Amino acid sequence: MNPRAVSTTLSAMDEAMELRSRVRELRERLGLRQADLAKETGVTRQTIIAIEKGRLNPSIVLALRIARVLREPVDYVFYLERERDEEEGEHDAESSDRSEPPALFDFV
Repeated sequence: MNPRAVSTTLSAMDEAMELRSRVRELRERLGLRQADLAKETGVTRQTIIAIEKGRLNPSIVLALRIARVLREPVDYVFYLERERDEEEGEHDAESSDRSEPPALFDFV
């Protein structure tokens, strides 16, 4: 890979990014309770609650376990979203209904 392309990709990631998840949505779609997901992944129900509320970012291993139980790719269950400024959030309120987050990398 071209070193300049890597540099450009990394500097794009310097923006403030926040980890988001679809854990609750996917868990509910499968009819699982928080306690069920916790048991299947080897953590407490409180851990699942914290992940769903965005208060806890799971380890890579836990993210992979959760994705496996939810039957989705880990990068669909968990994704990065650029943090918005308050001013920016007011202007972009209409465009915030995207169904998919923007891609971090373009593989050609």
